[in-house]
Amino acid sequence: MSYKFGPDEPLDQALGRISHEQLDRAIDELTKGIKRNPVRAVHTARKAIKKERSLLRLYGEALPAAQRRRANRELRTTARSLSGTRDADVMVATIDQLSERFVGQLPATTFEALRSKFAAPNGGGSAPTGQAVEGLRAVRSQAASWTLKRDEFKAVVKGVTRSYRRGRKAFARAQASRSMEDLHAWRKRVKDLWYQERLLAPLAGPAVRGHAKDAHTLADLLGDDHDLGVLEEQMTSPAMALPVDLDAVRGLIGHRRDELQTEAMHVGRRLYAESPKAFRRRTSRSLRAGQASAAAPRERDPAELAALTRAPVHS
Repeated sequence: MSYKFGPDEPLDQALGRISHEQLDRAIDELTKGIKRNPVRAVHTARKAIKKERSLLRLYGEALPAAQRRRANRELRTTARSLSGTRDADVMVATIDQLSERFVGQLPATTFEALRSKFAAPNGGGSAPTGQAVEGLRAVRSQAASWTLKRDEFKAVVKGVTRSYRRGRKAFARAQASRSMEDLHAWRKRVKDLWYQERLLAPLAGPAVRGHAKDAHTLADLLGDDHDLGVLEEQMTSPAMALPVDLDAVRGLIGHRRDELQTEAMHVGRRLYAESPKAFRRRTSRSLRAGQASAAAPRERDPAELAALTRAPVHS
């Protein structure tokens, strides 16, 4: 199954299934996929790890604290060990997007020269996948013995509300400062909310699905802004001396970042329009309604219907 709850799947069983799927996918990418396409394999593995960490945050207090912290610590370390292998690839993709958006504004040779500084020779280096796989297998082994210690429904509602509340606070900070640090911290919280609402949507219905769509849009906007900010920072390095007009490139970056941040603020105001209490009530009611709908019979049993047609009619 995909990264979502089944409409009639018990929440305790969903934790184990989804956790195993994400960990197995990351391990598979770093053992098999890495041989076919290293860049794609690392990207897919890191995404699976992020989904797994969001899953743990969603269940929150339902999991024993020691188990949750140990798994999260291992996953964080593993993700960081893989992050450096994608930096150059992300910068190249960011330069290409900038060049396509502002085609004709600067000579193509400007972007080509900049691109050559980030493009890794021979398809890039190898990721330290051996240690990463060991860490993932350790978490996979731990996950087999995870047991929920309290009502998973309440924990899930509390977990997604916590992500919403943290994101709302991060939004306020980012809106006030517009600093790269605050914008990036906000994006992390937005992605948590997006992943968690993706899980809940099949059970909670259209309202949560629409909210998740906004979170996805916002995460992409903030991600593009962050990549441009990193590119701009790296362009100030002495090693980035190039016989082209880098000030003009920085001007385009600043213009594009203004566009992205303006749109992100509009989406953010819509996404965080509710108070955390109102968000929690709506989410809880949607989930309860979804559970009730899943538990209700979809149709009458054929034998029962046949019996009804044969039953005598009393006047």
